[in-house]
Amino acid sequence: MNQMFAPRASEPDTESQLSLAPESGKVTSSATKIREAALQDYAQIAALQKRNGMPAKTQQQWEHLWTDNPVFQRLEKWPIGWVAENEANEVVGYIGNIPLAFHFGGRELLSCCIHAIIVEPRYRGCAGFLLRRMLRQKTPDFILTNTANSNSAKLNDAFRQPRVPTGHWDRSVYWITEYRGFLAGALKNKGLPAVLARPAAALLRLRDRFIKANHWMTSNQGKVQSCTGFDERFDVFWDTLKRTHPERLMADRSRATLQWHFHHPLADGKAWVATVGNGKELAAYAVFLRQDNTEVGLRRVRMVDFQTLNGDVQLLVPLLAWAVNECQKQGIHMLEAFGFRPEKQRVIETVAPYRRTFPWWWYYYQTVNPSLKTPLQNPDAWDPSQYDGDASL
Repeated sequence: MNQMFAPRASEPDTESQLSLAPESGKVTSSATKIREAALQDYAQIAALQKRNGMPAKTQQQWEHLWTDNPVFQRLEKWPIGWVAENEANEVVGYIGNIPLAFHFGGRELLSCCIHAIIVEPRYRGCAGFLLRRMLRQKTPDFILTNTANSNSAKLNDAFRQPRVPTGHWDRSVYWITEYRGFLAGALKNKGLPAVLARPAAALLRLRDRFIKANHWMTSNQGKVQSCTGFDERFDVFWDTLKRTHPERLMADRSRATLQWHFHHPLADGKAWVATVGNGKELAAYAVFLRQDNTEVGLRRVRMVDFQTLNGDVQLLVPLLAWAVNECQKQGIHMLEAFGFRPEKQRVIETVAPYRRTFPWWWYYYQTVNPSLKTPLQNPDAWDPSQYDGDASL
């Protein structure tokens, strides 16, 4: 077992035997119980997700989060999550627990991210018990979630989990890369007829041409090269990056971890890796990930990570220009970015023509190791992105 990941003293697992009183008018059975999840629970968890409108991973993709995870493989014992069962032993609630490595202050930290918390509506009172069980862990140094939504964010706030103190995690910027498809999705989302998409697209396209919204894209695009995966240059890059910025909390970006993290999206053509460098050495890279809104037929790509060695955040400009062009070639409707450190986000916002807000905050954390509580309250300690947790897994 890696000594850096040695567990601290734990408390008794009393909640695994706890019976929860049913919420009045919601639960017909007399009690539910919380227990540790197992890989054999996949079928019931996937069925629970599908019944409640949450996309379910294939069994291979779901098990990959742990069995192929370089951090999980180094741990002697790690709970993959917890489930809530009703009296008929049916899974009616689930929360996943994915171990992740971070680096801060010259040392490696063990973190974990909340994954895919979901509860059957009739048993929604179990959600708080599942989250409490997750937050009572003593082994990780800190716990995070960067995929909160309008429902789960209320629970995060109720448990007084701190919001990550840097990055705009309640608003984003974006580019429209295929006008008609984008507007068809927007109109459907508002319950308006799709026939309006064609004339609206023509007007919006003229507007962008008039204000020269894409004039920035002509510069330095030749610097960018795309990759089909992660080679040895990424190990060299990561070793240099963590030595250069020991004061920043950064998720592990070793070649092995990157390959695990993006394995399935790369195989499916849903992840794009773009680099800037001289061929043998990387100066910067960005990862873009397909994240569609299937309910309204919106094809969307998000920039989920950007790193640069020499602090030259202006390298974002050619990387974003490359991504806009790639979206246009592949018929993607929009490119979106949010949540980065202020110096990165400022560059992104200077070239992005559109803005939108979210009615919730995406990124929460909670320290377990008391020595991290004060340091992580400092905004400069963070270099957040959607790579940190399960937002891009």
